[in-house]
Amino acid sequence: MKKIHFLLIGLLPLQLWGLTYLKNHPAWVETYYSQRLYPFIFETHRFFFQQFSFSLGDLFYAIAILLIVKSGVLFFKKRMVAWKLILGNSLSLISLVVLFFNVSWGLNYYRTPLHQDLKYKMTYNETELENTLSKLILISNQLHSQLSINDTTAVKIQYSKDKIAELIEKEFDFDLKKMKPQPYLKQSLWSTLLSYMGYSGYLNPFTLESQANSKIPKLNFIVTAAHEMAHQLGIASEGEANFIAFYTSIKHSDPFVQYAGYTFALQYSYSELFKANPELAKEKIKSLHPGIIKNYRAFSEFWKQYQNPFEPLLKKGYDSYLKANGQAQGIQSYSALVGYVIAYTQNDSFNLNLID
Repeated sequence: MKKIHFLLIGLLPLQLWGLTYLKNHPAWVETYYSQRLYPFIFETHRFFFQQFSFSLGDLFYAIAILLIVKSGVLFFKKRMVAWKLILGNSLSLISLVVLFFNVSWGLNYYRTPLHQDLKYKMTYNETELENTLSKLILISNQLHSQLSINDTTAVKIQYSKDKIAELIEKEFDFDLKKMKPQPYLKQSLWSTLLSYMGYSGYLNPFTLESQANSKIPKLNFIVTAAHEMAHQLGIASEGEANFIAFYTSIKHSDPFVQYAGYTFALQYSYSELFKANPELAKEKIKSLHPGIIKNYRAFSEFWKQYQNPFEPLLKKGYDSYLKANGQAQGIQSYSALVGYVIAYTQNDSFNLNLID
């Protein structure tokens, strides 16, 4: 047993060196890990974990937390335990977790950025942002008119959340990375806890189960499901996962799913324009149907129910986690969606998505 501990501790600096090397060789990660090895890893995980209707990953986390608490209690009860032993066990455990995390999913953080594959220009000016927001408002209003009684009524989705997950799984469009695996979604067992933590969903990097918070409004559940499925298929970047959620939603045959995708991108685009030019943003948003704004308010009201003093600390921790894994903007990387959407809407093909 001691030999295993020493081996794992010895592997820790080698892993850190290896990750530093891979960060500088994204083409290698893309070709050999993300495109070749990861699909096999995912299919293997799916074979075992998709058979369970509940999330084994959620149970895994619960058991891990209980064991950590138990170890802490024993440590304080038995102060005779040598600190060297505690330190050695902790380092070997950290090494094991880091190794399993990166092999099973984490190396996707270092793959070739999606915008390079698509040859998208990610910088944009205020005029481009304004034009994109205008397009998103136009299409969102058109879809809203189809799905609601009048302009002032919020869109209500009659599907169950299980049905929503089924719809997204069935038509998930991932040709942006030339991969065709089949994603799947589970509703988290700890959705109430996720709500207090401020999260709509997450991917378990050890079981590769995509999880959605079952408490969130259905409209937001749609893009969350697509976002977490993108993670499940090897897209680690939050901005890229947001774009794939938008992309697969607007290409879906169901108008409710399309509406969720367009209003999702609209919200981010408006926020970015508001930062650059508040008066212009306020003027543009006047043309948005009041019913769409009611859908946004419903989501805002949902999160207000779960506000607590610990949420900002958890978000700060997640921000540090993202930065440690190569996403320099941290939690702000979600907003990279806007650059992708602007580049996408500038393509001639986007006009084909306009609703007659």
